[in-house]
Amino acid sequence: MRRRVCLHVVLGVMILWALPIWGASPDRPFQWVDDENFKPLIYRNRAGKPEGIFYDILTEAFRRMHVPLQNRLYPWSRTQKMVEEGKADGMVTVYTESRRKFLKATDPILTVQERVFVSRNNPKLKEILNIRTVDGLKRFVLAETMDSGWSKEHLKGMRIIWVPTAESALNMVASGRADIYLMSHITGPDFVRDQIRKGGPLQDELQKIVMGTYPFAKMEYRLLIRKDSPYATIIDQFNETLRRMHSDGTFEKIMKRYRSDMALGSDETSVPEKEVSDEPASNQ
Repeated sequence: MRRRVCLHVVLGVMILWALPIWGASPDRPFQWVDDENFKPLIYRNRAGKPEGIFYDILTEAFRRMHVPLQNRLYPWSRTQKMVEEGKADGMVTVYTESRRKFLKATDPILTVQERVFVSRNNPKLKEILNIRTVDGLKRFVLAETMDSGWSKEHLKGMRIIWVPTAESALNMVASGRADIYLMSHITGPDFVRDQIRKGGPLQDELQKIVMGTYPFAKMEYRLLIRKDSPYATIIDQFNETLRRMHSDGTFEKIMKRYRSDMALGSDETSVPEKEVSDEPASNQ
């Protein structure tokens, strides 16, 4: 009888060890750092609090997983440095080759389309708005931020003016010093509108910025977690939670909250979607 009891105990322990320990968490919250100015994906609102699509998705996902979460927002360059130096567990961004060395990735949280943003005053406007591939960018001068990991990896050999901030990059296009600034169809329109609202010497030129019709690249945003983080084991649980949020409608509800921020501008906000061809868009 004792042997049977012992056998049952041993088998029970073995089964427990075989199960994923999704409920297990370190004594501290998951430290998530991210961009303070990437509206509507993640940003600091007027009250100084985190807000955005990523914030709502991760907050809900971690609540469902019963995993404590702490979020802090910084300039993007500082965010990346904190994760690289092990001062935070993770961030939400694109899984580039350089990041694969020390980070693990979840399934995509959101896929965005990269578009060209160009001034209506540009003499090569029609040609630029017809760009459908990354290779098509080679004939033009691009403005890019120094902390853009994706651009450094995918735009090698191109004519790029590297600037410290997104504001500087957009101003380069507005002033005619660069032909193109690359942004997503989700974050770009709202960013242009914000810069116009701020006013300044380039306000009139900023109102002439338009977004290209064709998505020439897709970028998948994932939660990236340090391989040495005690939370590196939650990736499967996070992926399953994300799937359930899609199936029960939670994901779509979150997206609807920010749909007005993602909407393309009218003539008043000067970020219209410019049609230049009837040919189908390419999803490279």
